[in-house]
Amino acid sequence: MSDTSLKPVITPFMVILTARLVNIVLFALAVMILSLINSNCLLFPGSSVTTYLVVSAIVSLASLCCLHLTNRLQAHYVFIVCFIALLMLGYSQTLEPPKGDSAMLTSIWAQLFFLSRPIALGLAIAAFVSYSIQALRNDADLDSHCHLLSLLAGTAYLGGEIAGSYWAFIGWGASWSWSGHFLFSALTYLLFVLVFHLPKVWFSNPSALTMGKAAVLGFTCVLMLGYRVL
Repeated sequence: MSDTSLKPVITPFMVILTARLVNIVLFALAVMILSLINSNCLLFPGSSVTTYLVVSAIVSLASLCCLHLTNRLQAHYVFIVCFIALLMLGYSQTLEPPKGDSAMLTSIWAQLFFLSRPIALGLAIAAFVSYSIQALRNDADLDSHCHLLSLLAGTAYLGGEIAGSYWAFIGWGASWSWSGHFLFSALTYLLFVLVFHLPKVWFSNPSALTMGKAAVLGFTCVLMLGYRVL
């Protein structure tokens, strides 16, 4: 009998099952971390960097749950997103937890504004990884998945812009000002829009176009993380 026959065979089903279990475990861990953060505050600390990272991780992990895994490529996609989410969760625990509560967060519009940012970031991270994989190897399920996540990310960010503008209007009497914060928000939203409006003539083939979309989303994610974390 050959020795190779005694070696365990890792089937695609086992890889898919492992990816799904890792996704569920990390999602449960992220929700638990967010619950512990919230339990120490009278108001939900939506404006804190710690909450920003944890919510981003939760959203990126939740976006994987709607994907029906059918092959190793999709399982590897789940592993990569889970790894990025784990890094965000780990880094969030090195930061100081939110202290006290701010009266500014009592407005529902403030909560919607602050929560829209990590929601958009979490969706953008998952979409970025999906676009990157799509550029290397085409997969119909991942293709529709990344387009949907990109659309949802831009919509969430735009919703936050609207909520933030109304919050600024009722709080300070003006919904817009030529400040760095407002300009950064507007430019970030334009990057989300750019993903769907990259001219095809700039790229030699569909794979190059997909990589261009991944580059735009990746730059957007780095910009959003750097703006809040650094």
